[in-house]
Amino acid sequence: MLQLTDVDVAALLEKVDVVGTVREVFLAHAAGRTVLPEESCLRWTNDEGESCRSLNMPGLVEIDGRRIAGTKIINASLGNPDRGLARAGGLILLFDLTTARPVCALDAAHISAGRTAAVSVLATELLWAAPARTIGVVGAGALAEAHLDLALRRWPSVRRVRIHDRVPERAARLAERLGDTYRTVAFDVAATAEQAVREAELIMPVTTTTSGYIPADWIAEGAVAVNVSLDDLTPDALAAADQVVVDDWSLVAADTTRILGRMHRAGDVLPPPRHRASHTSDAPDHRGSPDGPRKRPAVEVTAELCDLVGGTAAGRTSATDRIVVNPFGMSLHDVAVAGRIYQEFLK
Repeated sequence: MLQLTDVDVAALLEKVDVVGTVREVFLAHAAGRTVLPEESCLRWTNDEGESCRSLNMPGLVEIDGRRIAGTKIINASLGNPDRGLARAGGLILLFDLTTARPVCALDAAHISAGRTAAVSVLATELLWAAPARTIGVVGAGALAEAHLDLALRRWPSVRRVRIHDRVPERAARLAERLGDTYRTVAFDVAATAEQAVREAELIMPVTTTTSGYIPADWIAEGAVAVNVSLDDLTPDALAAADQVVVDDWSLVAADTTRILGRMHRAGDVLPPPRHRASHTSDAPDHRGSPDGPRKRPAVEVTAELCDLVGGTAAGRTSATDRIVVNPFGMSLHDVAVAGRIYQEFLK
């Protein structure tokens, strides 16, 4: 079995159009050329009292007329940043479609960060009212850097980036690194999350929080908020959004820990239109009283990203719409990007 290190992957990833690959995967998913099982999750508390978890996320996708199958194993400890380590790391395994044997193991860090940023960027381009000029970021780790680097390479419209981190020095270091490369952009280190988020046209929280802190009134008219870390927005921010878009509804419906999954299980989320026929079977039927009317969901999911990419659902309907994108993360993207890296290596 071939093994590609972090250095190998980083070099080969430069040759892959990650945003284009993500787009192709969404089209394949809409056309039924994918298999996306539920992820499995192992959680524990380590001897330092920190939360740890291991995710196993398999997937199969057909793009370029060929099928790619594999799985991502991604582990994380919330205490790792204080140790000078990335919060999360792991492997992607690619499988031979005939023998089912693993043929390649790739370090997952760059692939996972790259495809996550690509989904955020693609979703933003599908949903913004106009090319973003101001970006508000909360969190200044590797994922924040991957998002900003990709966004700034693609969007010459950006003029200001505000970054907040609970460790101000971390935000300052990120601002300095990016400022050396993107000299037409002003980078501000925000003292609070609110200062980073308010009035931003694009909001990207990339933190490790499990408690929401971004309320509805921080989100400006016309803004796109990509809820990358999934728990940064409060329920009222989701409920107040004019549109809520997810990457894949089945991931939301199966989730028991993230805010949108918890709200769905409480009967507070209406699925996207093509999933509503089965809504009564996968969510509780909450009623105000035994004879009262059905409780109206607080959040209506308007579309999945594959619907927007494929043109079967409309995107933004008004320049003033506040739009929330809630991407749970599809292993199909990791597997597809890893497959293209593997092909680049074999050339």
